Amino acid sequence: MNIHFLGEEDFLPAMEGENRRFRETYVRNDRFTTRDGIRLNYHIAECDHPRGVVVIVHGYCGFFGKYHEYAWYLWQAGFRVFFLEQRCHGYSDGKLPELDVIHIDNFNTYKEDLHEFMEKVVKPASESLPLLMLAHSMGGAVGALYLEDYPMDFRGAILSSPMLKMKTGNYTPFQLKMIKFYMILFSKQKTLSPGQHHFDPTPNFPASSTLSEVRFLYLFGQRLEDIHYQTAGASLGWIMAAVDVEKQILKHTDRIQTPIVLMQAGMDSLVDPVGFDQFMARVPQTKIIVYENSKHELFNAGTDVRKQYFSDVLHELDKFITGS
Repeated sequence: MNIHFLGEEDFLPAMEGENRRFRETYVRNDRFTTRDGIRLNYHIAECDHPRGVVVIVHGYCGFFGKYHEYAWYLWQAGFRVFFLEQRCHGYSDGKLPELDVIHIDNFNTYKEDLHEFMEKVVKPASESLPLLMLAHSMGGAVGALYLEDYPMDFRGAILSSPMLKMKTGNYTPFQLKMIKFYMILFSKQKTLSPGQHHFDPTPNFPASSTLSEVRFLYLFGQRLEDIHYQTAGASLGWIMAAVDVEKQILKHTDRIQTPIVLMQAGMDSLVDPVGFDQFMARVPQTKIIVYENSKHELFNAGTDVRKQYFSDVLHELDKFITGS
């Protein structure tokens, strides 16, 4: 396949030209209602003659606008793309009164949302096409839980900078237990967690998880224009759920049957690499690719690494389909 991966100079012209036409012509948007009455927003990039389906499971503070470039490459490679904005993200419901604070009770809630999305939307629209998962960061944790409980759904999965174990700074396990006890005792689950912050309209590229400034500013521009995209800080409940998900994942890794490719960023300040080692020791059908010179967002890395990353993603997806 001959796909031109964008650099720094041609990114914005492409987003405003070819990519915009792609989104206006081939991408449609809809919503569905979950078991608990929450309305979740999703996008589908239709492909005339698809050879497979890719389900993107986004990361913390993600929304479809962050994946405009990514979805376009997948579509050009012949994939029908499904993108669910997870609850409390983008135009999906479930938000707190403070719209920029992300909350969840347990990552199993995300997992069951994804399952309903698969059953109500993805599978009915996929015919007999092979289903592939592409999950980033927080979405990687959700994806791992999903692969444990529904091992037959996906032919292959790429977990990109997956949050198999979150970095918790200088907090000890005992301190985290005490924080959780305090949270439950005083019903502080939905309050902004210490160290987190509300949306700041001043861009701060050096502190971001990307090495492509033009992509950072493209995303930040969308956030400035639309309050739905201004999620920024995590609730105390979300932080505790993110801490707990490591044990949840490791408890049932023996159920996973899907071939998995882990993609790791060498300069990741958010995800603990110990989680990769623990996961791979338990899931033997896992392959790892390391990008030493990238921050957390591999799809927004520097030019050389980013282009290699996208090339590797398409190559691994193709291998899942062909079995080679």
